[in-house]
Amino acid sequence: MDKKQQFEENLEKIGMRFEEGNVTLDGLRNSGMGEVVIDEMKNKGIISIHADGSLRLTNRGQIAFNSLIRRHRLAERLMNDILNMSHKSMERHACKFEHILDTDITESICILLGHPTTCPHGKVIPPGDCCSKGRKELEPLIVSLDNLSSGEAGKILYISTRDHHRLDKLTSFGLMPGTIVKVHQKQPAIVILFDETTLSIDSEVAREIYVRKIKI
Repeated sequence: MDKKQQFEENLEKIGMRFEEGNVTLDGLRNSGMGEVVIDEMKNKGIISIHADGSLRLTNRGQIAFNSLIRRHRLAERLMNDILNMSHKSMERHACKFEHILDTDITESICILLGHPTTCPHGKVIPPGDCCSKGRKELEPLIVSLDNLSSGEAGKILYISTRDHHRLDKLTSFGLMPGTIVKVHQKQPAIVILFDETTLSIDSEVAREIYVRKIKI
């Protein structure tokens, strides 16, 4: 781990402690945070230490932490919502991913996911510039098929299922990445139209088919 990543890991640990409540110098020491790290955070203007031993996250520190934790929690949402990763794997990869995301990629992920406000653990995702611009259009670009309304259409991007038999069956019907489908009705079953074919599928199957909304 290089110095930049180590600094960001320490910043994340300290910032998350501030999210939980008041932080003291003794509390940081007892958590295993060494004096060298504490001094570094103070010297870089991330924290301020008061005479009574209490700590404050400076404005500079809050901005740096918000940027870092936003990247981490958006990475978690991407891996949970789109890539369907387990929570253990999601957390491990998000910790690596947060260090390589730049502003443009972070905003693209946020827009893709529909500007989520919380991570899969329920913790707040600090908003970015793209969020204020997109308040009127908070729908994600990619949704599962069951989220389309009657009359809406989408282009299949991928099918997220661990059931190989189901995947083979859907493929045999012609439902595969690139296929454009239109929802004809939602009740009592979801009926879709594609390639001059009408097919009825249940909600469980529709939840595993991810599409990008399009207008036809």
